[in-house]
Amino acid sequence: MYNSFGDFENKDYALCRWLRARKYNLYEAIKMVEEAAEMRESPRNHQFFPDPEIALGCPRSLYLKQYPQMCIGKSKSGHPVFLSKPGILNVDGLECITSIQGILNYHWFDMYHSSGACFKKSVESSNGEYKRFEFICVVDLAGLTSSQITKRALNIVKIQSKIDSLCFPETLNRMLVINAPSFFTITWKLIRGWIDKRTAGKVELYSSRKLWQKRLLELMAMDELPCDYGGTSLSTEDMMSSCQLAPSIYKIKENTKLLNVR
Repeated sequence: MYNSFGDFENKDYALCRWLRARKYNLYEAIKMVEEAAEMRESPRNHQFFPDPEIALGCPRSLYLKQYPQMCIGKSKSGHPVFLSKPGILNVDGLECITSIQGILNYHWFDMYHSSGACFKKSVESSNGEYKRFEFICVVDLAGLTSSQITKRALNIVKIQSKIDSLCFPETLNRMLVINAPSFFTITWKLIRGWIDKRTAGKVELYSSRKLWQKRLLELMAMDELPCDYGGTSLSTEDMMSSCQLAPSIYKIKENTKLLNVR
């Protein structure tokens, strides 16, 4: 019940994540674990949706084409680095192929199975020395418009934030929000109220490419960072369509377009 990422995460380290999240207040940590167990009950009955396409009700590749998100490499400290591109996200388009519940089901899959696989790889590559199960998240807001920030979109973010903070505490090493438009400052103030202060303190906002590229290269080696973000690794577009990197996910190059029909 306490171990988020399978047998390869030491139980003591897993429990320490809940203690850190509650500043080592034992009573509050126990309360948090109990609340997490209650929230996890339904997805646990589905084994946290090991088949993402069953969770979504549509091909995973089609979903990720609408909302790109992937592990792009690892940091210099060994943490997996995840990238998402909500700047091109269209909630209306997603709801044409799946449901809000399907999106949340996929989030359980992504946190438990995808993240778990990345953490397991980090443990194996470090000969068991990797203990602190944390990842670095890069959120690219390029292309984001104010019209995309709807109540439905914010509600998804709110629920996902609650799942992450309650059931997967202290797994965020830091989050870099890049290409942030000026109006996002107001949205961030709203989102900041949904997460605890400790997590909010790990978020860095960047609008200037020069600044966020410099920051990414401080965290990642040049050959780990995709070339479209200033490194020498494969571009994220190539990662999305590469059978070599993810043969079970990206089998076909897909082009999609949302059409509004009266």
